[in-house]
Amino acid sequence: MKTTQSTPLILIVDDDRATRTLLKIAMEEEGYRVIEAKDGQQGLIEYQRYHPDMILLDAVMPEMDGFTCCSKLCQNDDGYLPPVLMITALDDQDSIDQAFEAGAIDYVTKPIHWAVLAQRVKRLLATNQTLQQLETLQQRVHQQQQWLQLFGQITNSVQPSDLSLTNLLKYANETIKFDRIIVDSYSTADRIESTLENILTTATLSREQITLELYKQNQDKIVAIADLIESDLPEKVYAPLVQLHTRAVLIIPMKRQDTLWGLLYIHQCHPHQWQDWEIEQFKIFGDLLMNIIAYS
Repeated sequence: MKTTQSTPLILIVDDDRATRTLLKIAMEEEGYRVIEAKDGQQGLIEYQRYHPDMILLDAVMPEMDGFTCCSKLCQNDDGYLPPVLMITALDDQDSIDQAFEAGAIDYVTKPIHWAVLAQRVKRLLATNQTLQQLETLQQRVHQQQQWLQLFGQITNSVQPSDLSLTNLLKYANETIKFDRIIVDSYSTADRIESTLENILTTATLSREQITLELYKQNQDKIVAIADLIESDLPEKVYAPLVQLHTRAVLIIPMKRQDTLWGLLYIHQCHPHQWQDWEIEQFKIFGDLLMNIIAYS
């Protein structure tokens, strides 16, 4: 069956090569992509490298067993653990309880009933996808509430000091919490920046470096890059920003009477897939800033 990058990726962790091979064949026949690890420690490494959609984890392995590996996976920094299906020859209640306590979602016993395994994998992947979609929807609702709060703060400001660009960017960072928000004025050559705590400043970078050399000719385009390192840009172009731990970049032109006044930059220190609605919110934010600048 043909697979694509959107096809679920399954990590198989088992110290027995023959079992790994059989599991790999079974999963590929179901249409999934597969990566392998021969023990728990390698399983942790492969998880960090590939972030699979599901993990088939043998319970009994030398060095690091599946229970320990699963517990360590639950402690990963990103707070997300894909469904773990434990494979065990231990069909006693204590081992089953230990698997669930370690963070496994389900289990199968050896010898493996392949039809049962295929159905459980399919069910767990479908359930996890639904939960992720729900979480994404909840996050979007929360983010849109934050945007409304931000726009409300700006429009309800009555003190002139509240409407300074410095304070407005501070409002934005405190509310929508992007790592770095910058307004770079072409007319005054000023660059105003607001960052979250412990985020490095771009003060040492030239305008050419911070624009990624993308505004030499076309000054009207919006630039949205999910991951600088994975982009088509030459390394020498994105390296200065990556050295400041920047991975995702959004650039919004700010115009005054059809003339480019400056640029609004939004940076994230981790890869970030910019959503259309999110870009639209930043366009509105840029327009709101320009209105305030025009009447200040």
